[in-house]
Amino acid sequence: MIERWNTVFRALAAEPRRQLVVSLMEAPPDRELSLPEAANPPYLLHDPETLYSELLHSHLPILEDAGLIEWRREPLCAKRGPQFDEVASVIDSIHGNAAELPPALREGCQRLEERQRRQNP
Repeated sequence: MIERWNTVFRALAAEPRRQLVVSLMEAPPDRELSLPEAANPPYLLHDPETLYSELLHSHLPILEDAGLIEWRREPLCAKRGPQFDEVASVIDSIHGNAAELPPALREGCQRLEERQRRQNP
C-alpha cells in the first residue's frame, strides 16, 4: 500500500503529468488523447517541442510504469491505464476539497480557484 501511494505522488509530481491525468479524467474513459496538447496546460503553455521530448523520455514512462496510462509514439497519444482510478481519485479528492486547501496551494491554480468559486458561490 505504501508503495502505491508513493507511486501516485511520484506520478503527480510534475505539471505535465498532472495535466495529462486531468485531461484523461475529462475525456470519455476509452478515448486516446493527442500529445503534447493534452499535457500542456492552457494557463502555462510549454514549448511543444520541448514538452514532446520530456513526455517521451520522462513523463510518459513514469505514468506507464505505474499502470496509470498506456501510450504510443506514432502518433503520440495516451489513454487511461489499468490503475488510472488510483490517480484520478486523488485528483478528485483535491478538487472536491479545494476550499479546504491552504491558500498557498490554491492561489494561482486556475483549476482549484474555479472549483472553490463553484463550491462557495
